[in-house]
Amino acid sequence: MRKALSIFFLLLSLLVFKNISYAETPLDVCQTFIEAGNYKRAIEAGKLAVKKYPKDAEAYFCLGKAYYNVGELELAYKNMKKAESLTNNKKGLMYIYNKIGMILDGMGYSNDALLYYSKSLSLAKDLDNTDMQAATLNNIALIYSNKGELDKALSYYEESLSLMTNEKYKAPTYNNIALIYDKKGDYQKATQYFQKAIEINEKYGDYHGTSIAKLNLGNTYRKMKDYENAEKYLFEGLEGVKKAGDKYGEATGYEYLGWLYRDKGDKKTAREYFTRAYNLYKSIGAEGYAQSVLNEMKELDKSN
Repeated sequence: MRKALSIFFLLLSLLVFKNISYAETPLDVCQTFIEAGNYKRAIEAGKLAVKKYPKDAEAYFCLGKAYYNVGELELAYKNMKKAESLTNNKKGLMYIYNKIGMILDGMGYSNDALLYYSKSLSLAKDLDNTDMQAATLNNIALIYSNKGELDKALSYYEESLSLMTNEKYKAPTYNNIALIYDKKGDYQKATQYFQKAIEINEKYGDYHGTSIAKLNLGNTYRKMKDYENAEKYLFEGLEGVKKAGDKYGEATGYEYLGWLYRDKGDKKTAREYFTRAYNLYKSIGAEGYAQSVLNEMKELDKSN
């Protein structure tokens, strides 16, 4: 079974390589659309930025980040590696390494992701950037969580939270702590942490983060056999990630719904959602997750 939809942590990180003096550049537009959650428009602007500034690491960084936010992992990786090759700026590399780690983990290469997170964390410590230390610790914790080293993951999350001074930045970590308790089978505690994440995200207008937490909350309710709440939060979350243009989140939502209808005994509807998930994972280059869903469908067929 595939890992849960964890929330990676990347602080706003553009305008760290150098200041470009042009008024309202494509790079500015790319960043603005990312902050607004309009990732499709961000990609359009990012493409213009790399065309106009082909030697600018920040242009490739913005385009790569936009691709990541819609789940286009291979394109995200290609652009982030280009950004890495174009700068020696420590602050810029700190963000780039963190983002490459996120992309690699999303593609299923967790050990490679850990190497990049270690590079990012080292630079964050050198630069005395506690916010970025917290962000990177959160992402390292995700990997240990997905490896099943739950107590180790919790210790990283707790260290991450201790470094955070901004409430807004705590929401992703609350979501991920909830996933730890979900894996431990403590579903009541998991729902409490998911609700914390949702409340903070809604307070600060992060509707993409809200939608991810709702998908996870819905999946936890499924495990509790509270199918009414499961369906409610899964459809709310799915609608939100689709509005954000997040294909990775959308595919995960379909997979979660496949699990829900499988558990309810509606195999026909379950297969429909698994098929949607499989096709979408394949289209964005998430081959490992596509194979996982294919295995789910085979198991479903065996039970007929």
